[in-house]
Amino acid sequence: MIKHVGRQGDKKVVVVFREVPEEEHMALVVYPDQLQQHLHDDLMNAIQSVKGQEAKDLGNALHGITGTNGQTILSTIHSERFMKKVRTQDILMIPQPNNPGVRLDELNKIIRDLDTGADAAAQLADMDANAGLADPQKKAKGIAAAAAATGSTGVLTDEAIAQNLMQQAEQMKAQMATLEAEAARLMEEAQDLNPALKPKAKRGRKPSAKKATA
Repeated sequence: MIKHVGRQGDKKVVVVFREVPEEEHMALVVYPDQLQQHLHDDLMNAIQSVKGQEAKDLGNALHGITGTNGQTILSTIHSERFMKKVRTQDILMIPQPNNPGVRLDELNKIIRDLDTGADAAAQLADMDANAGLADPQKKAKGIAAAAAATGSTGVLTDEAIAQNLMQQAEQMKAQMATLEAEAARLMEEAQDLNPALKPKAKRGRKPSAKKATA
């Protein structure tokens, strides 16, 4: 399980910075197959290091790791212009072999949600078809890929799954309440337009003569 690696089409990529300042839809990447052997080895060793795997952005780790040329790896790939700006939606992060992976733009959203305390798994499960994870199996694989890509080593426990189901149930209740309120509003509007649709008031029973004279 290795963070910061993925593919752009048929090309291998290493994501140095997940987002570009003021351009969060863009990322800075390096194509490792285009590097000289010594720089390629330095970069891959840095990625697999504890510092590299703990870094949210690989570039922060590369800034403090010196390569075989005596310069930091970040300085080298920058000065040699190996870093390229690529759209995040075009990058598929694949932290494990034979893993379906997760798109970088989706991963960035998950990480931002985690930073703000939101439930990233629920967010991922609620993504629509345009996000590419609408199929239930893809959702499950996407959640696993996101956990791997963000460095999470935990496993979803029964308690976590139950909590997620509870949240989904609460969301459904809220949606039902909204729908019921909307239905009531539409019904009232229809009755205003056509008073004949209003339910007829039930007539009460007339008191019996005995009770009336009692």
